[in-house]
Amino acid sequence: MGAVAAEAGVAAGLLHHHFENKQEMLEALLQDLLVRFRARVKVYDEREHPLIAYVDGALKLDGQAGVLAAKCWVGVFAEAVRNPHLFRKARSLIDTEMGAIRRRSGGRISDGDAGAILAFIVGALVVGAFAPKKTAGFAAPALRRFLRAFDLSLGPDHIHGVE
Repeated sequence: MGAVAAEAGVAAGLLHHHFENKQEMLEALLQDLLVRFRARVKVYDEREHPLIAYVDGALKLDGQAGVLAAKCWVGVFAEAVRNPHLFRKARSLIDTEMGAIRRRSGGRISDGDAGAILAFIVGALVVGAFAPKKTAGFAAPALRRFLRAFDLSLGPDHIHGVE
């Protein structure tokens, strides 16, 4: 928590005032990341096919997307590998998101394919966190091209990446 406080430019005591320990802080971060992700998807839901809205909410670069968010997702998942309690939360989240992808496809995507889509998203976050300048903007258009293989009637503008 000291390293987080130093990076944020605040006293460690301030973090301890808000969070009892590192696990509580990571769980709050995960919850905040989810709230922000859901809000981004909701914005795209108003004008896109539900599956494209999900992809764009996760990967599209816009005024609310950033390297910091990608690093936070990667950090939470990395910490979950070592922390059994956080691992269970991350595992539950993955199951939930695979279900969301299937629902947004109208049930036309299998569990395995939903897992592949989610793996692409998580992998894109990792690549974006480590090499943001080299990879900026590649993920959402690339995943749209991948989804074309499913012939989900997403519409030609959506499939070909027209913004």
